[in-house]
Amino acid sequence: MVRIIGVIHWLVLTDIVSSLHTDLASCVLLLALSCQVSMGTPMRMPRSLDSGKCSQCADLSRELVKNVKKLLDNENLFGGLNCSEQRVEVNSKTQTVLACEPNTDMNTRCSGQRNTTFSESECLRNIRADLEHYAASLQAYKQADLSSTAQDTQNLLNICPSTQWVSSSQVADPKLTSGDPVDQRVHLCKVLKGFHLRVITISRAMGYISAGDHRK
Repeated sequence: MVRIIGVIHWLVLTDIVSSLHTDLASCVLLLALSCQVSMGTPMRMPRSLDSGKCSQCADLSRELVKNVKKLLDNENLFGGLNCSEQRVEVNSKTQTVLACEPNTDMNTRCSGQRNTTFSESECLRNIRADLEHYAASLQAYKQADLSSTAQDTQNLLNICPSTQWVSSSQVADPKLTSGDPVDQRVHLCKVLKGFHLRVITISRAMGYISAGDHRK
């Protein structure tokens, strides 16, 4: 009789635990569904770039570095403004430099350098956001024809399809379209200097991804 009662108690306890697990699983599922509904359709993760495509993107980004430098050296665009003395303004809404920092470890990193684990998807996400921002800014500026560099920037976005995320709704820098025309030109100088530095980072990042060292 004692043994039978013990078995009954065990079965009841098992049923209670099973019920708790079911309730917990249901709660987790409902929470996940609620989050998905409240946040909308989640962003697609970018596919890893194949080596050939990534190499092509690296080449395009190097060409973009040269094109932006030509704009900065354009006397018709910045004559009399001392563009070289203006401060650099980079897109502050992205973390491309940190996100695209190569893998490091205790044996290879320099003093003061943080230990990092490279995330290809995070790097590409920031690159995408940067390129969208600068493409929109170049297209919005109307005091000079920047369509060639804007198109090169857009081509990099289009030819590197694996960096395509759901649009991050990047908008043009408002200071390039409002205020005094001279102030707009000064700000364009600052933005282009920032873009030049950022596209150098992008070029190096694409070369790093193309080499595939982070996958070893």
